[in-house]
Amino acid sequence: MRRAEARIARAAEKQLKDNEKSARLRERPREERAVRLGADPGSVFQMKMSWTIEHRDCDGAWESGTLRQWSEEAWKGEIQPKLIEWAKLTWAEIDAHTTGNDGKRHKMHHSMSVDSILEEAQYRLVEIDKLEENIFRFRLGNLPRLWGFRRIADFHVLWFDPKHEIYPTDPS
Repeated sequence: MRRAEARIARAAEKQLKDNEKSARLRERPREERAVRLGADPGSVFQMKMSWTIEHRDCDGAWESGTLRQWSEEAWKGEIQPKLIEWAKLTWAEIDAHTTGNDGKRHKMHHSMSVDSILEEAQYRLVEIDKLEENIFRFRLGNLPRLWGFRRIADFHVLWFDPKHEIYPTDPS
């Protein structure tokens, strides 16, 4: 009986924590988005990808100890070469990249809901005033990811995630 009570107490505590988190994240103001009148939504996929690191967030470290500032070695060896490679492609070509075996293929590079990433990363977005519903991530290899925001055809690099910590997955 005690285990069941403890399990119920943990579930109630988790629900309370989730409700508090939801309330804090709902309190942040949402910016109005301009609709591109007369634009063909499919046309973005026909545009070449471009990128910028002007809006990167390299201050401090994650709670895990991983620095947000990437090393020169990571920039020259992993990040910049991939960005240069992707800049030769249209967004449709980038969207077509998949990974996995035949039975379980999925997109290598895609947009994700901000709500699905690490809670610490969600709070960091609020701290740096990046109030978005979605964030885009590029897969650089087995673990490394590059996170940022798409602005039409431009990719605004935000974070380099060398250990796949911003969106942790179960290794099984």
